[in-house]
Amino acid sequence: MKNKIVFTYRFIILVYYLLAFLIAVMNVDHLERVVIYALIIIVLFGMVMRIYIMNIPKLLLSNKYIEKNLSTVKEAIDKIHNKSINDSLTTIYVFLLEISNYKEEYQNFVEQNSKRIFDEKQNKHWYTIKLQYYYNLNKKDEYLKLYDSQLDNKVKNPLFKIMYLILNEEFEEALELSKKVTSQQKDIGYIMKLYYRIICLEHLEKENELNDCINEMVEFND
Repeated sequence: MKNKIVFTYRFIILVYYLLAFLIAVMNVDHLERVVIYALIIIVLFGMVMRIYIMNIPKLLLSNKYIEKNLSTVKEAIDKIHNKSINDSLTTIYVFLLEISNYKEEYQNFVEQNSKRIFDEKQNKHWYTIKLQYYYNLNKKDEYLKLYDSQLDNKVKNPLFKIMYLILNEEFEEALELSKKVTSQQKDIGYIMKLYYRIICLEHLEKENELNDCINEMVEFND
């Protein structure tokens, strides 16, 4: 079965090269036109790639089986070498490992990519993963040292705040924040919030809500 992420990426690249070749052939005697059109194509290509990155989770979640999604993303990481796309795929793969509770695979993968993930120059993109890593290792001091509410506002990801509240055992507040997502928003963020909601409900011993939440997670992946 074709990897839909890799197939879509290669299709976009193919269209890009064919369009560039067509413009070059049609304007072979007009170098200035080729240059102008080439610049336009480069800008359009960047826009298309940005849209493609944003839609990767939708491509994945058309198949709700996390196990299959894991293998799909890992194969795409190995085959796609575009930095922006690869960074996005790596982030999604780490989230999927976390949701699947593959603790050893999760830790090994993050450590294998530690040079890229923990590089301070890329702090904004990898902020979630770095916080997640310290959270999972129960390194509260390291987590709190890294946690920056101002950066949270820039990245606009409530997962940071939820993890922060759980580490500080403020489970009620973390639970309320985790509920700020609807069942229609079934993306990676939705699954992660559901995962943390289960953790909060376990600590708060809210058995009925916990069972409902577990059933929702099972239903999403079944």
